[in-house]
Amino acid sequence: MRKCQSADRNLCAGDDKIAALFIDIDGTCVVCQPYWDGAFAEFSKLMLLCKLGTEEEALEILRKVYYGSMPMRGFERARFGEALHEAYAELCLAKRKKQDPVIVELCKSIGSRPFFRKPEVFDHCLPVLARARHNFLLVAVTVGDREAQKYKIRQAGLDALFDHTIITNAENKAELVEEAIEDMGIDPDASAFIGNSIRSDGVCLSKTNFIYLPLETSLSRPGDALPESRFRKFDAKDWREVEERGIVRLLRKRQTHMEGSPGEYGDTQEEGCTHCGR
Repeated sequence: MRKCQSADRNLCAGDDKIAALFIDIDGTCVVCQPYWDGAFAEFSKLMLLCKLGTEEEALEILRKVYYGSMPMRGFERARFGEALHEAYAELCLAKRKKQDPVIVELCKSIGSRPFFRKPEVFDHCLPVLARARHNFLLVAVTVGDREAQKYKIRQAGLDALFDHTIITNAENKAELVEEAIEDMGIDPDASAFIGNSIRSDGVCLSKTNFIYLPLETSLSRPGDALPESRFRKFDAKDWREVEERGIVRLLRKRQTHMEGSPGEYGDTQEEGCTHCGR
């Protein structure tokens, strides 16, 4: 029998399975997009000072260069700085100017800044996750450079809360969540993915429930849509609503399944599980 209950945690979901929360990091737990927006703005102003065109022209070239490579290697840490350099080179070519090595280095410097800034955690994220940890396995699922993402999670004070961390360099969260569900014996009906992106995170609705928390939506695209699914979507405008309108409801459903009667948040911490021998 598996042991899904300890002195301060009860992950039991019945049928010898456990409950889990899969949690996106950037734009969900910590502020992300303003740092990228700032880097784009800094580059465009630099290009204006170099008399290589207007700020909007510089931004248009940078978007084309950077987002054009996103499917292949856009999430690599070095790629953003390279894209800034490539955009600068393209602007120089258009104006028939020679590249300045100092400007090249400035582009690389601007490109590294979003990755290792001290992260700003969204209000109520930490206490909500600390409470949720009593009843759910917590798994971080994030896209990006492994070193940068691990640094961000650690500096944000989140590393002690997560039981597992999944870091990928591709937009394949649904596949990774499915593998984790299988490998760790997770009940997808008692679990959920929490994220801010319909495209990147919402795809996980095909594997488990989805708590949509659109604190940042800057990377959304026209036509983004959730997959058809038997699982449920919960909407929240902040981390308090994640708890009250998502996590609490999952706990009620879970307790109903295990005990045959509705319960309140936290009640399952004191109950035993017939499936784990505790």
